[in-house]
Amino acid sequence: MYSAEAPQNKIVYLNKEDEYSDYFENVKTGILFLDDQLRIKNLNREAEKLCGVDRTAVLGKRSDHVFRHYGEKFLRIFSLSEYDDLYTTSLKLKIKDQITYLHIDALKLRDSAGGISGMIVIMQDVSAVRAAIKQIQTTQMLMSLGELAAGVAHHVRTPLTTISGYLQVMLNRLDNDQYTVRREILEMLLDEVSYINKVVKELVLFAKPQIQKQPWVNLNRLLEEALRLTFKQLGGENIVIDKQLAENLPQICADGNMLKQAFINIMQNAIEAMPEEGVLSLKSWLHADLNMLVVAIADTGPGIPPEILSRVFEPFYTTKLDRMGLGLPIAHRIIAEHGGFININSENQGTRVHVYLPITDDRVRHLTVVHQQILNLQ
Repeated sequence: MYSAEAPQNKIVYLNKEDEYSDYFENVKTGILFLDDQLRIKNLNREAEKLCGVDRTAVLGKRSDHVFRHYGEKFLRIFSLSEYDDLYTTSLKLKIKDQITYLHIDALKLRDSAGGISGMIVIMQDVSAVRAAIKQIQTTQMLMSLGELAAGVAHHVRTPLTTISGYLQVMLNRLDNDQYTVRREILEMLLDEVSYINKVVKELVLFAKPQIQKQPWVNLNRLLEEALRLTFKQLGGENIVIDKQLAENLPQICADGNMLKQAFINIMQNAIEAMPEEGVLSLKSWLHADLNMLVVAIADTGPGIPPEILSRVFEPFYTTKLDRMGLGLPIAHRIIAEHGGFININSENQGTRVHVYLPITDDRVRHLTVVHQQILNLQ
């Protein structure tokens, strides 16, 4: 089989169809040849197997007739007018009570003048690959659950041990069912119970945040409130604030309280990275190409080591002994529940967190999702 390129479209066309029979029949990829009327000119043994047809019964027949019971998604492969010169899809095909997952590439064939002379359809059975990926995902999920359970046990076991120890001491000192407990001991026991309750509360928030979106939420107002609450909780007298919030930003549909919590968690990490002094930068703007609002929160701390950066969204992973390690995971989950995502860059001069949120304003209603292009984590 020889191939060349059309003068303008650079699409493969066929001059000859000889000298390929051995490869055509033995290759482990299904191949279908169709003419310009979408009649089946030829197909190899693998295509027969994948499509569940008999070659002698389908040669010369139109593809839309042969595969009419295979579903609209499969028939779209043969709709030359609905796509450009190359069409790629993945689909599930059920033939004779057996389900097969296929990856399909359909390519228009052109003659030397650039006219359509037919098409070639290449099919690959990816069922085994899909099963392997699913197994890997299941394994990763189980590993994550194991780490999550270990984190919960670690943060709950210590206060429970303290409570259990004091109750045992108090039980041993009972005299005629009477025992006087000092106030500081009761306060300490209540603090331990409060800590356990906090762990459970944040774990529930991470697992399933109760998002109640409202229209026309002002993002800059949320950022101002989050900034005030963060400094009220942590102090930060030696921190300089560099605030650049773009005016007239579109409104968003969001849960204001939840988003505020996410920004507080991110700002807390930024301030804690600068224990002595530093600059906290807070910026917001409209990314016109993505039709998204962007919030950038940056610090001038030492930065996050590369070996840690990939784990900052893992629950209970923290390098701080007095922290649970749920701040950033909760923020990540809340942003994701709003249809947005977070990107983190860290160097020796500090860490910069970008938060992307979709827009609902009439001026930029259409959202283009470009997840993998702007994420450096996953």
